Amino acid sequence: MKAKKLWCAERVQRLMMSMFLVLILALLSKGYSVAGLALLAFMAIMLFIYFIFDFCPSTVLLNKIFGSCFCECKEDKENENQL
Repeated sequence: MKAKKLWCAERVQRLMMSMFLVLILALLSKGYSVAGLALLAFMAIMLFIYFIFDFCPSTVLLNKIFGSCFCECKEDKENENQL
C-alpha cells in the first residue's frame, strides 16, 4: 500500500533523477558536451543496471534515510481482513 508521505525514498530518488537531467541539459546548453554526455551515459548505465538486477544503490541508501513510500500499515491489514 502506498503511504501518504511527501518525503519518501522513491519520490526523493525521482526528484534527484530530474535534477540530474536538468544539470545535464544545463551542461549541454553551455557547450560542455563531453561532460554532459558522460553524465547522461552514467545515468543510462545505472538505469539499465536497475532494470536488469532490480537494484539501485541510491534507492537502498534513501530507504535507510527516509523510509519507503510503500508500507505494511496496520490499518490496511485490518481493512483487508474485514473484506
